[in-house]
Amino acid sequence: MRNILPFAFAAVIAPAAMAQTVSADFGLVNASGNTRLATINVGDKIVLKARSWTITQQGAYIYGKTNGVSSANLLKAALRADKMFIERVGFFLGSAFERNRFGGFTSHTDQIAGISALAFAQARDTLRLDGGGVYTNEKRVDGETKSFPAARAGMAYKHSFGGTSSFQQTGEYVPNLEETEQYRVNTESILTAKLSTHLGVKLAYLLRYDSRPATGFGKSDRILTTGLQVTY
Repeated sequence: MRNILPFAFAAVIAPAAMAQTVSADFGLVNASGNTRLATINVGDKIVLKARSWTITQQGAYIYGKTNGVSSANLLKAALRADKMFIERVGFFLGSAFERNRFGGFTSHTDQIAGISALAFAQARDTLRLDGGGVYTNEKRVDGETKSFPAARAGMAYKHSFGGTSSFQQTGEYVPNLEETEQYRVNTESILTAKLSTHLGVKLAYLLRYDSRPATGFGKSDRILTTGLQVTY
């Protein structure tokens, strides 16, 4: 229950009318003939300024069928709050939930906290570095339940081409502090091209690696999504 509370809190304090920026993503593929394939991907991102805090809410859903059989079903939601306490250094905390049976788990939650530093900020380029800790709870499809503390090192780079056109690269390294041979690496590359004031095309590539996945599952997953993005 306590893992759900941060998202309920976000729904109350971060309506779109109060947000600095709101974006929504939509993608659809439907093929028939020798191969029957249907996939959809939707997502959102809301950034809210609340006094000295910056609150970011993100969500994503991917569903796919191949020849009439489900082949993808992924749900993600995350909330993060950042507070700068000196010029370029601040504190952050957050919570994230994910369900992905095709990735080997029915639920995965991360509670994160740490220190964030703005390594550099120029007119078109910014780089933020994170360092901190994570507490993970995971229920795997093989019946195993895992809860453990982990460390976390992260980065987020953004280059603006002007307007809403940009390239973003994020990455994180999360080593398990109890089982030192287990670690996770997640990276995401996002390219957004502006079509009009509020409409753009978004291309995203997600790479995930788990050194000790659930029994019968591979160590890495790669997800490529494309579609339209609406931004206000």
